[in-house]
Amino acid sequence: MTTTLIEHPADTHRTWNRIAGFAGIASVVLFLGLAVGISASAPVFTDGAAELRSWFADNEGPVAFWVWIAPLVFGFLQLVFAIGLLRRLGEDDTSGGILPRLAFAGAVAGFGAAIVSMSLFGVMTLEPVRDASDDVLVALSALDSVAFFVLMPWTTAMYVIFASVLMLQTRAMPSWLAGLGCFAGVVSVIGGTWLFSGDPAGGLAGLGLIGGLAVFIWTLIAAVFLIRSATD
Repeated sequence: MTTTLIEHPADTHRTWNRIAGFAGIASVVLFLGLAVGISASAPVFTDGAAELRSWFADNEGPVAFWVWIAPLVFGFLQLVFAIGLLRRLGEDDTSGGILPRLAFAGAVAGFGAAIVSMSLFGVMTLEPVRDASDDVLVALSALDSVAFFVLMPWTTAMYVIFASVLMLQTRAMPSWLAGLGCFAGVVSVIGGTWLFSGDPAGGLAGLGLIGGLAVFIWTLIAAVFLIRSATD
């Protein structure tokens, strides 16, 4: 006589909550490690073509590594976390699925912005591009800055804000965490506007950094709650 084990749907949900939680933590650790190690010192278009040309020539190898790892690993982990989080928050959703869909659209758009940004970042390491005119190099850097400092934060803000509103609606996670997410999203949007003033060292850029760190903290805390929900 044989016994067939059938996994209960609740067990499946707990497993996915755990996987998504650890994916969120891993994505934050990976991104911060790579960003601090590689892109923190990278020049932007306001630094001029000579600085861009020199830096990308000196960091060709690390940049190539970052370009591949960031979207394929960090982006994938972020999507896994977003799916798991929204599944958990959507269990008691009363918006008819509107809030989870908007939040997920922001997560997917952020993934797309990351691919565009990393592609432009990697292109500038190519010798023919570095040897191109100053105008071409600066233009590519400007486009990369738009994708990295504007599109990524703004689409991420869309995901975080709508997910946080969903938290408030469902009470699946603490309201203070939802408040942190809304704060992180709004500050990230404001911070991204530094590009229009052309001052990467100004106050608006500083707000963008604060917003980005707040998003990471929000992600880590939400990930912990996801993992804890797997043991309830």
